[in-house]
Amino acid sequence: MTFRRRPRSSSVGATTGARPEPAAGLGYGRFSALSVPAFRTYFIATVISNTGSWMQIVGQGWLVLELTDSPFYLGLVGLVRAVPTILLSMIGGVLADRFDRQRILLITQSVVMAASIALAALTLAGIITVWQILLVTFISAIFFAVDNPTRQALVPDLVGRERVTSAIGLNAAAWNAAAVIGPSIAGVSIALISIGGAFLINAASFIPVLIAIFLMPPLERRASSGRSMLRQLVDGMSYIRANRVVWGILLLIAIPSICARPYVQMMPVFARDVLGLGASGYGVLMAASGVGALFGALTLASINTARGRGTLLLVVTASLGASLVAFSWSHWLVPSLALVVAVGGTSTLMMSLANSLLQGTVAAEVRGRVMSVYTLIAGGLMPLGSMLLGGVGTVIGVPLAVGIGGAITLATAAACYRAIAELRDLG
Repeated sequence: MTFRRRPRSSSVGATTGARPEPAAGLGYGRFSALSVPAFRTYFIATVISNTGSWMQIVGQGWLVLELTDSPFYLGLVGLVRAVPTILLSMIGGVLADRFDRQRILLITQSVVMAASIALAALTLAGIITVWQILLVTFISAIFFAVDNPTRQALVPDLVGRERVTSAIGLNAAAWNAAAVIGPSIAGVSIALISIGGAFLINAASFIPVLIAIFLMPPLERRASSGRSMLRQLVDGMSYIRANRVVWGILLLIAIPSICARPYVQMMPVFARDVLGLGASGYGVLMAASGVGALFGALTLASINTARGRGTLLLVVTASLGASLVAFSWSHWLVPSLALVVAVGGTSTLMMSLANSLLQGTVAAEVRGRVMSVYTLIAGGLMPLGSMLLGGVGTVIGVPLAVGIGGAITLATAAACYRAIAELRDLG
């Protein structure tokens, strides 16, 4: 499927008709976002790119553990990734509301691809150090801080608000389908080829996404507000503060993003020190988490009703906490695999449901800024939590630290259920 780029309309606020009518029989039901050709092409390219990204995540985690033999450094990688996200995500949201989102993505994806090539080259040359890994991670995170809110804000532009829930679920499925495939390929690649080879495959996987973004039809252009970036940022935060549903959703996912979701960063420790597995076994454990995450994403993508999604978000968050507590107690492979599936599924469904509810609630003109806060939570607080979890885990043990994070998540869901009626009744 190919698209010819058309000249952009010179009139501000013009709509180019980039969202075609759904294919016959698809309507606005299950997986309806795939009826939009541009999204379908982008989705396929994203699956390829995300597979490479998961290969790099797995390979990098194993490489850091080999170089340092320390869970602290695993957490430090998370912190280095978090700092630009925390500091720059909201600026990225303002940029997404001011400028052409497709062009922003072409720039950010190209730079991150170059960073992946550099990491692969250093590793293949045998001169890689943990500080070089931290530097490459930091540079990539700077551009991802702009990339992530832009991609989130692009979804309704591409598919229309009626298909947002389907598109968000499918995007999450693209990430988590890759979470099943990527770690498995990475485990084999590490054992048979090299970690540097896995990094090089990730660099090549950016090419399909760059092509898909370049070939997208021109989307709706937003009228300039004439306000400064600082004023727009303040307006966005004021919008969030005044909307009880929006800040309730953000609060509900913020605490698990610090306490629960960073369990992924500690998986090398569970694999090697708790379950006695090697690199291939670590890949299997990560793939099990990906199976659950994929199921959670597909569950959201197949939802064709808005009823009860607020309550479902609260229930899923509580289930994440409970599953993580149980996983932290397990010292046997089969129960651990089953529990990792549950943790991966509930974690993904929680974040995807929150994304869907926010996209369906916020006004279009502030969508980039609201989603920048979502990105800050999802991509900034989680790595920050990784650093916290790694530090605490060094003192009291990683399993106990992860179990405490699960218990805090469970308590957060119960508190929000009682305190925020608007969220409980949403949808």
